[in-house]
Amino acid sequence: MSIKGMDAMDIRQSHTVKMDGRKMIELTGVMQVDRFDSTEFLLETVMGKLKIRGTGLKMKHFDTGKKEAAIEGRITAFMYVEGGFGKSFFKRST
Repeated sequence: MSIKGMDAMDIRQSHTVKMDGRKMIELTGVMQVDRFDSTEFLLETVMGKLKIRGTGLKMKHFDTGKKEAAIEGRITAFMYVEGGFGKSFFKRST
């Protein structure tokens, strides 16, 4: 089913990640962008916090109404993060 055929409740609960090689990542279910720069994006999704790392990263598309985002650049990693984005591993372990 396409995004156009979903009602607001379905969009809020839906989350997909689609990568085209390592040069673009398209996402649905993105609630907000917490932080970003050319090497890292930190996103809040309906399924939790998502960190995307790479080089030359930039936001190609972000639609808050549809909860869709597209990021392009060289993607080297993406991972879901438990807890907050605020502290590094070393600060949490002390």
